[in-house]
Formats: sequence, C-alpha cells, structure tokens
Amino acid sequence: GFTVDEKGRKMSKSLGNVISPQDVVKKYGADVLRLWVASTDFRSDMSASDNILKQVNEAYTKIRNTCRFFMSNLGEFDHKKDAVPYSELLDIDKFALLELAKLIKKVTEAYESFELHIVFHAIRDFSINEMSAFYLDIIKDRLYCAGKCSLERRSAQTVLYTILNSLVRLFAPVLSFTAEDIWRHIHEGAHSVHLEGLP
Repeated sequence: GFTVDEKGRKMSKSLGNVISPQDVVKKYGADVLRLWVASTDFRSDMSASDNILKQVNEAYTKIRNTCRFFMSNLGEFDHKKDAVPYSELLDIDKFALLELAKLIKKVTEAYESFELHIVFHAIRDFSINEMSAFYLDIIKDRLYCAGKCSLERRSAQTVLYTILNSLVRLFAPVLSFTAEDIWRHIHEGAHSVHLEGLP
C-alpha cells in the first residue's frame, strides 16, 4: 500500500503532507520510527501523521518504562546465586511465566509469518496490561517490603529477570537500540543481544 496521512490522502510534496523519516528520528529516535513501521500492516495503506507518531512514541515509552521497572528491581539480584527453582516460585509468579510463554508463542509465530504489527501489539499489550497494570502492581509490596533475601522477594526477582531477558530478545529485531542498551545493562561484558536467539 501507499503511505498516507491520517485522512487517508497519499503523501506527496504538492499536498505538503510528507513526513520525513529524518525528522521523526530527530524528534523521537530511530527506535520509534522502527516501531511505527512494525505497527503498520504493510499489506494495506500505511498511515503516518504527527498524532500517529505520538501514539507510537507513547507505546514505546510504556514498553521502555516497564523494562526500567524490571531493571530497577534487579540491582543486587545475581541470577546464578539468587534464582528460585520453578517448583518453589509463588503461584502468581508462575502465572506471570505462563503469560510470558503465551507471548513468546504469539510473537514467534508472528515473526515467522512476517506479521510485525502483531509483534508490536502483543509486546505493547503484554507490557501495559499483563505486566504494568496487573503483575507488577501486585508484586510491588514484596519487592519493596519483603526481606532482601526472602523467598517472596527472590521469587518475584527470578521471574522479573526471566521475563526481561525474554522480552528484550523478543523486541530486539524492532527496537534494536533499546534492546542493545538493556542487554548490556543486565549482562555486563556480554556479546550483543542481536547474536542471541529468540526465547
């Protein structure tokens, strides 16, 4: 399809409705431009406007802020020493891993069929609904109030670490710069996330 404005008119210089990719990168960054491309269904006309790009930027910010919450609660967590075995995880933490498994299946199938808009919506919805609005809200008390090495806190941290590692690899093909920054933060001295496989 064509790239059209939010009114459905084909972009052209004569109409003055062209949006320059360079301007988008300057204003929002390359990952937001990449996310806009992934959010559109390339089989039909692709709408672009300042309002649409603002919405994509908001989705990007929510995904990034979810990852920031994960990282801020894993500061002293050493996965090799502190991880809790699956059999000892609290039920709500096991539930979060079940939601992650559903996300991995959906995103993997979407990548295999080149349905990038499904990748975008699945990761955005998972970050906002399953994580921020539900799971992360439930575990805040455990993370902030439970004993530093308690099972309750370590169980949540184990799951946060697992989800973050998977989420970053899932969105790395689209949010390549953000994924690399997060990966280097959680795996100091490690090779690039782009050398990793999907979870």
